[in-house]
Amino acid sequence: MKRKFGLDLIRAFAIFFVISVHFFLNINFYHTKITNIGFLPMIFLRTLFFTCVPLFLLLTGYLKRNKKISKDYYIGIKKIIISYLFISIICIFFNKIYLHTPGGKAQAIISIFNFTADKYSWYIEMYIGLFLLIPFLNILYSNLKTKENKKHLIATLLILVSLSSVINYIKYKNIYLELIPNWWNQIYPILYYFIGCYIGEYQIKINKKKGSILLILILAITSLTLFIYNYNQSFSWNFLGEYSGLTTVITSTLIFLLIYDIDIKNKNIKKTITSISIFSLDMYLFSYITDKLIYTNITLPKSIKEYYYLYPIIVLISFTSSYLLSYLKQKLFGLLSKNKKINKILN
Repeated sequence: MKRKFGLDLIRAFAIFFVISVHFFLNINFYHTKITNIGFLPMIFLRTLFFTCVPLFLLLTGYLKRNKKISKDYYIGIKKIIISYLFISIICIFFNKIYLHTPGGKAQAIISIFNFTADKYSWYIEMYIGLFLLIPFLNILYSNLKTKENKKHLIATLLILVSLSSVINYIKYKNIYLELIPNWWNQIYPILYYFIGCYIGEYQIKINKKKGSILLILILAITSLTLFIYNYNQSFSWNFLGEYSGLTTVITSTLIFLLIYDIDIKNKNIKKTITSISIFSLDMYLFSYITDKLIYTNITLPKSIKEYYYLYPIIVLISFTSSYLLSYLKQKLFGLLSKNKKINKILN
């Protein structure tokens, strides 16, 4: 399948957003009391960057909507597992030598299988399950014969997964109105997958100018709402704050629609974006190491101004470093692949 620049660009944005949103996690933002208007732009950025994982999931639906049950399909996860195992082993040594994590060999081995060797690898844990389900999800989707039925499927999932992020956190006399079961917000990967399928099948187009204005407007309204809701307390993940959140679904879908069909002629830009896209999963996993190296050697910010100073420096260093580690891994695997037996395992 010919590479599409727009899809590579989405991956590049998604991995940049991942490393950016981890800034908020590692810099203690979620334990800082929101006390003044200076926090509003940070909340805006956090809301934008939180589309990172949804963008990856939308891409999965777009690209894998025609996959069927077959041996070749299931073998396709091998590269992801090998990358995960390789980087996890590096993380184990890193945790032991640099972070002085306690525990012996047995605990180290267990940490690979319970996805704790690399603290960011929860995505791999989730993705393995989604990957196994994809052929069956495709059977369900493809057997909905009309466009309207597919819209109804997405609308139903949107109500079950996302509406609770708004309605269930409306208070009446200090009691939350839990009108929709919260449990179903856990299946948000399936919601994003089907939206990706729908966009891929019908090649949905939107006006770029109007879509961009709408995106900024929704981000601004969501950020202001979150600022007011969380004022004088630490940031709450529950109200519009999760990947399943209604505004996260809307903004992620808008970003995808604005980018996925873009193309350019500049070969150097294409080459750079394609390279980042190819390395995106490895960068995701390696960024645990680069983040730890950075965040364990800085002083946590004491004022909101310091967040703005630190953000571009830290994120650019982590992004570049994780890219270089991914590049070195690719070179190493390339050398190892010259051995026929190893090449059979890796490929």
